[in-house]
Amino acid sequence: VGIPAYNEENNIASIITKLKKITNSIIVCDDGSSDMTAEISRNLGAIVIRHDKNRGYGAAINT
Repeated sequence: VGIPAYNEENNIASIITKLKKITNSIIVCDDGSSDMTAEISRNLGAIVIRHDKNRGYGAAINT
């Protein structure tokens, strides 16, 4: 499952936790977040792809 994310530190943990009940393959594309989105995702076992700057929803989906 692929998840585009931008500054979602308040929501990403619950999303990943729910998804882990149905799959072990979770990829988060952190689209240049300035918060802890990438770190939280990694700590919960997701594979994280990170953009250095925000490139928009389309770029996050296509990565």
